[in-house]
Amino acid sequence: MIARFADRVIYELRRQLTFAQGCWFDLTRGVRTSGFASSDSLTLMGTEKSGFAYLPTRPARAREALRDLPVKNHLDHVFVDLGSGKGRMLFLAAEFPFHSIEGVEFAEELHAKALENIARCRHVRWKCDRIRSINIDAVDYDFPLRNLVIYLFNPFGGAVLRKVLDNLSATLKEHPRHLVLVLTTPDSADVIEGLSWLSCYRRTPHYHIYQSHDDVAVERSENNGL
Repeated sequence: MIARFADRVIYELRRQLTFAQGCWFDLTRGVRTSGFASSDSLTLMGTEKSGFAYLPTRPARAREALRDLPVKNHLDHVFVDLGSGKGRMLFLAAEFPFHSIEGVEFAEELHAKALENIARCRHVRWKCDRIRSINIDAVDYDFPLRNLVIYLFNPFGGAVLRKVLDNLSATLKEHPRHLVLVLTTPDSADVIEGLSWLSCYRRTPHYHIYQSHDDVAVERSENNGL
């Protein structure tokens, strides 16, 4: 009984901490990325309407994952957040000097809010100002032909994730380049584990980081020169 009560207290403290971090993030940047929205209340693009509820990423944890990326030169990479919601992760990624940053969001209301936030966001700690949000189903998204960092904060279920991974595999075969994939819901790791074209770079309780094999990255830089 005592242990169960302690677990509830710890959970509530963590929830309040996450909420406080999000509010501070929004306040200091003049944006509104906090809040919760169920998928039932949103207008969804595409045919794969299996997206999960909107819940923004925790800034401290996202920064931890961003600092942990196996990326030597951020300017050579495009950062893509699949299921980008109101854009919080885009602004966190902007604290690193990526070539550009793209958010892919299939809910029209969240995309509209992201556009508002991009227009009004104070450039606090920004090292990249090439940011855009795209209202499209992740399955229909054409990945940029540069080195990629793909961020997944529990945006959709396993069936859609498999289709997205198939698309990534196809584009890497056609245009070889370096890929880094950040999965913040390790429960979905079984969809990725065992893929021959990805290897796990880092495992933590909060996120897994995968990357394409070195031969793919080398082939990409030699053949495409991007």
